[in-house]
Amino acid sequence: MNRTLCLTILMACIFNLSKIQAQNFLEKEILVEVKNQTTESTMFILEKLGGFNFSYDAMLLDPTKMVSIEGKRASLEEILDELFQGRFTYKVIGSHVILQAKNKDGLNNTMWILSGIISDSQGNPLENAIVYEVNRQASFITNPDGRYMLRLEGDQPLGINFSCKGYQDTVAFIQSNQNKSFNIALHPWKAENIFKEHPTFSQSLRPKNKAINWAYTEKDLKDLAMVNLMVPRKTLYVSNNLNVQEVRLVQVSFIPSWGTNRLTNGLVTNKYSLNIIAGYSANIDGLEIGAVANIIRQEMNGVQIAGAVNVVGEDVNGIQVAGAVNTNLGNMDGVQVAGAVNRVKGDIKGLQISGAVNTAAVTSADSLSLKGWNGQLSGGINLHGGERINLQVSGAYNQANSVDGLQVSGGINYVKGTTNGLQLSALYNHTYKLRGIQFGLINHADTIENGFPIGLVNIIKNGYHKWEFSSDESFYLNVAYKTGGKNLYSFLKIGVGKYLNAAYGIGYTTNPKRKFSVNLDLSGSALFNTDSDYDLFAGDIYRAQLGLNFKLSDQLVLSTGPAYNFCSPDKKQEKVANGNLSSQNTPFYGNYHIDKAVSSLKNQYWLGWQLGLRF
Repeated sequence: MNRTLCLTILMACIFNLSKIQAQNFLEKEILVEVKNQTTESTMFILEKLGGFNFSYDAMLLDPTKMVSIEGKRASLEEILDELFQGRFTYKVIGSHVILQAKNKDGLNNTMWILSGIISDSQGNPLENAIVYEVNRQASFITNPDGRYMLRLEGDQPLGINFSCKGYQDTVAFIQSNQNKSFNIALHPWKAENIFKEHPTFSQSLRPKNKAINWAYTEKDLKDLAMVNLMVPRKTLYVSNNLNVQEVRLVQVSFIPSWGTNRLTNGLVTNKYSLNIIAGYSANIDGLEIGAVANIIRQEMNGVQIAGAVNVVGEDVNGIQVAGAVNTNLGNMDGVQVAGAVNRVKGDIKGLQISGAVNTAAVTSADSLSLKGWNGQLSGGINLHGGERINLQVSGAYNQANSVDGLQVSGGINYVKGTTNGLQLSALYNHTYKLRGIQFGLINHADTIENGFPIGLVNIIKNGYHKWEFSSDESFYLNVAYKTGGKNLYSFLKIGVGKYLNAAYGIGYTTNPKRKFSVNLDLSGSALFNTDSDYDLFAGDIYRAQLGLNFKLSDQLVLSTGPAYNFCSPDKKQEKVANGNLSSQNTPFYGNYHIDKAVSSLKNQYWLGWQLGLRF
């Protein structure tokens, strides 16, 4: 090899260090410049830049023809079209880019059989090796004695791919014959073999990212009940062990083993896919409709609609609609709608809507990060294990690591981390850190940074906790428990006098650690009669109370201040309305104002006071 050729390869490799991936050769952009090189030398340069091997019928090319390519960055497919002036089509199988003539004039319908034995380099037959005609005429999985047989058509040389797990793929072009025998030995696959001749290229040619995660797909997809039910084992084996990339405009299948793509349907990316009952494809880049089930081995980009079930082995980008269940083993970016269950193993960016259950990122929450908006709506349960979610609405139960927005449940909301926004439930809310509002029967938080809980019972582990004993103008003794964050809190209070009072309220305090502080309490309460001659419920009292606080010690605070009251008596108390109720108490202490409201059945307003101890 001359110095010019070596320099060309080396420079091109440097320019493409960050671009090279082993699974998508035709689409990969490369930078190459050759001047007056033979076709053979030029193809060798391209092989080294892309980390693949060309396979073609030797009769198609003149290897000594001199060619030149201007230095420019373009995809391999564009470079090949320029080099061969559009005379060939290209197909990627494993590490091979196969060239085939576009002009097929003169082909006939001659039928012939190719058979033989596949063995290893020691002559031992290889079971479960795959034989694949590159134009998808036929494929075969060898039996225990390594034998195969393909029924083929045409009088042109055909490319045949021989592959077996743990061995190097081999492509051979075989001339048609009435009955032809072809035996082949496959050599063990070793990654370092590719780089023995030119070790300086080894770093740049190793792929940094896998375009197809075979182990992930094989491990998870094959374990799903729907996949095992619908997809034949041979079809799964071929798709998981034969690395072929092919794009088709349209495919139609009745069931996965009976359709236009036959045994190799799991190797084909379809633009449009129609499945009369169920279908199985490598990818969808467009639209797929299935009466019962759609099964995608890798990615779905577009719209997928199934009467019952959609299954995708990797990521979904678009809209997914199923009458019963959507299952994605990768990430979801878009909208997912199911009559019963949506399941996403990875992240979601978008919205999940289901009649019963939504789950996302529930198996590997610690390793996930999320940017963008996402939400879950279900009639039953939402589970999200990603970094954060913006919206969860369910009929029974929501669970998330963190919420930035709104969480609404008919039963329980549970957040392991931080809630930035609103938790609203009929029964119970839990969050570790609250930066917003909790509204429920029972609210629980470890810490409140900015916000407050509103509920019958509020439990804040690391927050404001105070008991308060006080007296005021209407009740001889009040007992209150206050809990909340640094400044905002809620409280429950019971007042005892001629009447009983059960109050709930919210309050705000300045820094309670200082010697002097101020608080404002707003409350609403139910008023009850203690005299059995009258109805139990007497009315409602609403109170705004200002507290001027003096710290007597680290744990004891004296509080006093004015209050403003509004009492609305129960208008249905006929016995009370007879005017027999009267009070000897003064307007400044006792139940004077409450008696007046209850006896007259008219609303009363008055100024009051309070004096108490808080600890």
